Amino acid sequence: MLKHKLPFCLLLFWAIPSAALETPDNVEVCAACHGVEAPISYPTVPTIHGLPRAVLDNALFDFRATIRPCRNPDCGAGIECPDIDFCAIAVELGDEQIAALAGWYASREYVAANEPFDDVLAARGARLHAESCESCHSDGGSSSIDQATILCGQRKAYLRIALKDFRAQRRVAVAEMDALIRAFSDEELTALVEFYASPRQASQ
Repeated sequence: MLKHKLPFCLLLFWAIPSAALETPDNVEVCAACHGVEAPISYPTVPTIHGLPRAVLDNALFDFRATIRPCRNPDCGAGIECPDIDFCAIAVELGDEQIAALAGWYASREYVAANEPFDDVLAARGARLHAESCESCHSDGGSSSIDQATILCGQRKAYLRIALKDFRAQRRVAVAEMDALIRAFSDEELTALVEFYASPRQASQ
């Protein structure tokens, strides 16, 4: 059964103020897909506002080094895609540009996407998360302090792609995560995605 409720982490991050940092000169290039404010319109683009700065730093360095899959967004039906080549932009970023962009987006407010979810699958995903993922992605994947990034409230299409990339070893994971994620079935990955789209009470 599909439900459509605000994820718990949306309420959590409303309470977190964003620090005032100078806007980087090239932020408009990133904002073409990621936006100046969250949440994101494009289904395969992650919300990067409010993520830990180290997570953003590492992601940009990995994109620049071409060791992380780089895709232009799948904008979805009826949504016009921005006319930019993210992959070409990422390889040209300097260290100072990466630091400025990561710091600025880390200072922004995280707002979770509000998507329908399957409550039965979400309950199964909650159990899987508690057993296998909570030690790094704490508070149900909603903590902004973890260096393992925020999962709660990310768009489901993005999460599906990210999990499959990790399982296929197209993205680098720590050894513990690599072993766990390659053992998950397709159905278990789907359950995790539904959990991250659901409100907190799905885990109770």
